[in-house]
Amino acid sequence: MTLLDLTRPATRSERLDTLPVAVIGAGPIGLAAAAELLERGIDVVVYEAGDRVGASIREWGHIRLFSPWRVLVDPASRRLLEASGWQHPDEGRLPTGAELVEQYLEPLAALEPLASRIRLGVAVTAVAREGMDR
Repeated sequence: MTLLDLTRPATRSERLDTLPVAVIGAGPIGLAAAAELLERGIDVVVYEAGDRVGASIREWGHIRLFSPWRVLVDPASRRLLEASGWQHPDEGRLPTGAELVEQYLEPLAALEPLASRIRLGVAVTAVAREGMDR
């Protein structure tokens, strides 16, 4: 008899409790989702197809956004950043895509506990429920 014989298989619910949440994309929404999950004590892994955070935004970095800084920074992300000494940009200013990446996404992604959970250069090609993949 082995340890495997004595150990009951984990239930589906138990497996889900031990797996991290997969967040697809290390742009503003993906990093905000990861920061919110971590703040709630939920483990997370962020998968980004590009070689840097905000890869898609970098392609149009010269474009000015139509939303001011005050609505672009997620509350959990802001708390994480401010704890490290980050200064919020002028809340009424409209940043460019490049400024959003340089002044928000890059500093956020560099902080622990987030930095070690970001996987760059990983393209997610499919997502399926257990036993329902094709």
